[in-house]
Amino acid sequence: MSGRLMLRSDSQILSERVKEIRPRLFDYCMRMTGDAMKASGVVQDACAAMAEVAAEGGRMEVNEDVQAFLFREARVLGKEAWHADTTALRNPRLLPGQAEFALIRLDEVLRQLPAELREVILLVERYKFPPQIAAQIAGFDVKRFDSALSAAWRVLLTSLPPGAVPVGLGGGPGPIERLPDYPEPALEYQIPVTNLGEIMEGLESTRRRPGARGFWVLLFMVVAAAGYFWLKRYPRR
Repeated sequence: MSGRLMLRSDSQILSERVKEIRPRLFDYCMRMTGDAMKASGVVQDACAAMAEVAAEGGRMEVNEDVQAFLFREARVLGKEAWHADTTALRNPRLLPGQAEFALIRLDEVLRQLPAELREVILLVERYKFPPQIAAQIAGFDVKRFDSALSAAWRVLLTSLPPGAVPVGLGGGPGPIERLPDYPEPALEYQIPVTNLGEIMEGLESTRRRPGARGFWVLLFMVVAAAGYFWLKRYPRR
């Protein structure tokens, strides 16, 4: 699908697109924050921001802008936790004996990269953003982005076994792209991305009542915070 998407009138299309993007969005947040609760919170906030834009009647390119918007919002919203040390992070979908050793080693090297280098190579090689869009998401100027990307490639090529090329051959997906996504935990307060239309209608109705929008935004934040601390204190078993 191509062309421009009228977000408010095409809420079902938008919901489906967000649902497609969400696993990679969580994966991006997880690989940068190193914390499942923080990553889930950032994803929730980015989806809420998307619903807000849609309720205001915004427009986006179906194929590009929706994904770029969500990734950029996540990057901004998660900036306080974005440069986490992910050396000890482990993906439950990459267990020894169950996954290719080459992928396990590649994931390990990526986790050990400095945050800035890790981010730029993930945006380009894993999430397949053009360098110019990836630089905008990361908030880097072109020179800084190119320098970080070159440095990331140098580290990868010197850290991996001889002959291990972390790029796709013959037009197929490369190893970085084939790494399994981190699974997003199910949360009681998680926004259902298939229900963006109702969220947008709720935002529209609050705008018609002076002072109501602030109340509902505050209520949403209180409920989200309560859910976060409840799960931290009483984790699922």
